[in-house]
Amino acid sequence: MAENSLDSLVSIAGLVSTQSTKTRVRIFRHELPPVLDNPAMCTELASLLVDIIFRTLSIYDDRGSRKAVDDLIAKALGEVLFMKNFAAALVQVMERQLKVQSHVGCYRLLRWSCLLLSRSQFATVSKNALCRVAAAQASLLNIVVQRSFRERRACKQTFFNLFSQSPNIYKIYVEELKDGRIPYKDCPELIRLLLDFSSTSPSLFEQCKPTYLDMYVKTVLNAREKPAQVLCEAFYSLFTCMSHEDFQSIVVPSSVKMLKRNPEIVLESVGILLKSVNLDLSKYATEILLVVLPQARHADEGRRVGALAIVRSLSQKSSNPDVLEAMFNAVKAVIGGSEGRLAFPYQRIGMVNALQELSNAPEGKYVNGLSCAICVFLLSYYKDDGNEEVKLAILSAVASWAARSADAIQPDLVSFIASGLKEKEALRRGHLRCLRGICKNADAVLQVSSLLGPLVQLVKTGFTKAVQRLDGIYALLLVGKIAALDIKAEETVAKEKIWSLISQNEPSLVPISLASKLSTEDCMACVDLLEVLLVEHLRRVLETFSVRLLLQLMIFLICHPSWDIRRMAYNATRKIITAAPQLSEDLLLEFTNFLSVVGEKIYLSKTRDFSGPSSSFPSIC
Repeated sequence: MAENSLDSLVSIAGLVSTQSTKTRVRIFRHELPPVLDNPAMCTELASLLVDIIFRTLSIYDDRGSRKAVDDLIAKALGEVLFMKNFAAALVQVMERQLKVQSHVGCYRLLRWSCLLLSRSQFATVSKNALCRVAAAQASLLNIVVQRSFRERRACKQTFFNLFSQSPNIYKIYVEELKDGRIPYKDCPELIRLLLDFSSTSPSLFEQCKPTYLDMYVKTVLNAREKPAQVLCEAFYSLFTCMSHEDFQSIVVPSSVKMLKRNPEIVLESVGILLKSVNLDLSKYATEILLVVLPQARHADEGRRVGALAIVRSLSQKSSNPDVLEAMFNAVKAVIGGSEGRLAFPYQRIGMVNALQELSNAPEGKYVNGLSCAICVFLLSYYKDDGNEEVKLAILSAVASWAARSADAIQPDLVSFIASGLKEKEALRRGHLRCLRGICKNADAVLQVSSLLGPLVQLVKTGFTKAVQRLDGIYALLLVGKIAALDIKAEETVAKEKIWSLISQNEPSLVPISLASKLSTEDCMACVDLLEVLLVEHLRRVLETFSVRLLLQLMIFLICHPSWDIRRMAYNATRKIITAAPQLSEDLLLEFTNFLSVVGEKIYLSKTRDFSGPSSSFPSIC
């Protein structure tokens, strides 16, 4: 009987690689199941059956065939001989896959490993064997997360089903991680999965929370070398469900200690933590800020960036006005020399940037007073510091704070900007960028309307002299915003014949050749400009400019390599189409033309790649 089954398997093995889905399904649903019913199942038979199954790993790519194989595995795992052979082959193939770091078959191996654990007695046979499978799963998960969203989602659901069906398996995984038998530094995605699953059950989360907290502190906050970003982010579910008690008694002390001792190791980790927690950080903000400020003025740019991310989160999540004022005073004291003179520009810029990050504070009446106080301080500091880069940083900070409250737009600030518009190129442009930032607050626009005269002059100069074109773009944006709210300003713009002057000198407003060279901030100003012109001044624009050229610029910005610019352009386009639906057809036409040009370039590129030099072909003339 066993010999007949063996012969049958040998003949079936030759058909497994068929391309026919119908034949594949027939093999695994009708021809192989009878072999499992053979009471004389032997090692040789089980081994050959396992070999047949693993032949499908890289060649069965349709859902029907894969499900037929999975169903057979689920049924066969009830046989102890098959289970042992299958487990041995599975671990061997998984470990081989890790060596070559190939994604091919990774998801199916993970699915089969979950079937092994849920449909057999494997988990109870040997703890060491289970640990080996779990370690291999953890490593394969790191590969699968780089695949498509559908594959990642399917993988997550497979593990969730395993843990739901076999709660003991979940507990074993947690214990293996806790005891270090699965090295958690190398398995961030397994930690993420386990945490995500536990967060679906409050009781399970509370039960496992001490283990995860201990794991996080040991492997991230107390790390001897900088932990990988993916490992820090793996604890996201822990952060979002963390209580004040745990944060205050466990996390903050460890974070502060390491920020003092080895800031270069934990700056990024603490930044991810503070960005993720759903807690009011008022109680901890000042303590953390004081140990972070030295890093905000460090010579290493990476440290400065990491420290500023922490300051941003502290300000965003601190609702207590007194705490925000204390944070401002702490930064101001350092600028004033409380910790020694800030001799280098990067040190002063770091402190100014820290003040700018505080502008992310939550809404509230207190913001008005704080905004005024900080703007007054920054204007004073601007006059005292002679370094151009520091002055530009101050202007950026002024914009962020003045935009938070129209009360900060006092006459001295307006006259300060008016003087700045007469500065040399870099500082003049800095003041224009500052003014754009302020005007993001619609309530502040009319308060700077007295600047219309110098702005109109900058528009004229900017669109008659190519070297000052960028100044002209910013100035036109600001003029457009003021004119949209002030009828007298609109009359002034018409009287000065601004629209016709621009169309004569630059019909496209901003040539794509120029836009392609602009910084992210300047491209965003171009998006702003198009939105203001096509929403607030549509009639003037239709009378004066080539709408086709303006829409070409908008499509360039919609398809820009920078996601921040694309996102802003998407939002602006929605507003434009809502305000001027008649532009929809023109926009679609220009987008179609754009795609045609892109397609032609791709075709020509491929043609060059696959053909040799033209001189190598004989002439047929």
